Amino acid sequence: MVTLHSVTREVKSLAQKTPLRREQAALTRARIIEGATAMFEARGYEGARIEDIASEASVAVPTVYKVFANKRNLLKASVEAAIRGGEAGEVERQAWFREQLEEPTAEGQLRLIARNARRMYDRAGQLLEVVRAAAASDTDIEALWRGINDERLGRARTSASRLASKAKLRTTVGEAARTLWVLSVPELYVLQIHTGGLNPDDYERWLGDLLVAALLGD
Repeated sequence: MVTLHSVTREVKSLAQKTPLRREQAALTRARIIEGATAMFEARGYEGARIEDIASEASVAVPTVYKVFANKRNLLKASVEAAIRGGEAGEVERQAWFREQLEEPTAEGQLRLIARNARRMYDRAGQLLEVVRAAAASDTDIEALWRGINDERLGRARTSASRLASKAKLRTTVGEAARTLWVLSVPELYVLQIHTGGLNPDDYERWLGDLLVAALLGD
């Protein structure tokens, strides 16, 4: 016989289980993303099989499909996680981005832009190269790559506008934004670190010096 007491007890039990289930689901999702990132970086988009990603994440193959539906969604989630670096919310609202906007000097802001590019590409540089390579043959991934670059350009415009309020620039705000956007592309980081013999500190110093020389007057 179902009583009010038994129903209340069941409702309370379910309420207690729900946060735990959400936590477990979040941990599973994070583990899959971590495994996928390792596989994408090691084997590229085409070479990373769902079966290998599941094995790397210590989950069943159907779990990967249940959480992400397909490999494209998994690549997108992996890139977003790497770019954000564990911080919640859009990149434009994160503390490191706000810090460079609020830096009082123009040179200081450019040095912070170089530092932030280095930190982001430390995490996401190789994965972004996977997206760039896969975009050539997959229209959905091409849209993802275009979106990533559009967001970078938007941040560059915001940064250039703030930069112009602090110092006289060598060029227009629009051209300064394009300079920031082009010189901080992830491809240059990956090329220099993995082929050109620079370490991340060298890259940060190189980019900072280049931005200062390109954008600020004497």
